[in-house]
Amino acid sequence: MPEFQLSAERLDPLLVSSSTPFDKATLALHLERYRLASEYVRDVDVVDCACGTGYGSEMLAQAGARSVQGVDLDRSALAYARARHVHPSIIYYEADALRYAPSSKPAVWVSLETVEHLPNPRAYVARVATVLPVGGRFIASVPVTVSTDGNPHHLWDFTRHSFRELLSSHGFVEERALEQSHRFTLGDVFGESRGARQRDRRHGLLRWYVRHPSVLARRVQLTVTKGLVNEYLTVVAVKK
Repeated sequence: MPEFQLSAERLDPLLVSSSTPFDKATLALHLERYRLASEYVRDVDVVDCACGTGYGSEMLAQAGARSVQGVDLDRSALAYARARHVHPSIIYYEADALRYAPSSKPAVWVSLETVEHLPNPRAYVARVATVLPVGGRFIASVPVTVSTDGNPHHLWDFTRHSFRELLSSHGFVEERALEQSHRFTLGDVFGESRGARQRDRRHGLLRWYVRHPSVLARRVQLTVTKGLVNEYLTVVAVKK
């Protein structure tokens, strides 16, 4: 079996340890999103963009998808997916999210915790809109509390309003939404039991805040009003 290292962006149910509660809780949120997406895939072709290690693609296939195209840039994650999350309906592709051309026209495009990583989210959503047929579904999720400070892989901070505006501006109409929250402690961030998610947090954070004071202001406001929490929004949107 290919070796694979868990990271802030790559979790897997087969690898997350019970001794890392933050990672377990994060994984539980991911699984809930894929369970939501699984309700819309029976007997249709699906793209799972940024599929990572493939556990979500496997869930979609097991839910009855006619085909699942699992797409990711991470070659090691795809090697693990091909070894451990195999299903007759799945084909995994190594490709960039902005350039991937589906081998068959999908009716559902799943993109969980992807958009915040991309240099041009609007170009990505526009591309999805051109690929999906009228009536096709785009199922996407993003953090809606500030995350660029703690996660060096995140390029954009979204709010509920800005994410919904991004979707609606490209012809998507919200059909359903899932809101999630993940409370954490300072021990989760700095303690001995921190897992892959927290080991990969941004280093030199104080210097980073000096260069990004508006993000620091949002973090302070969030902590004062809601405490230590990450919040997420998943939207099932229909192309009109």
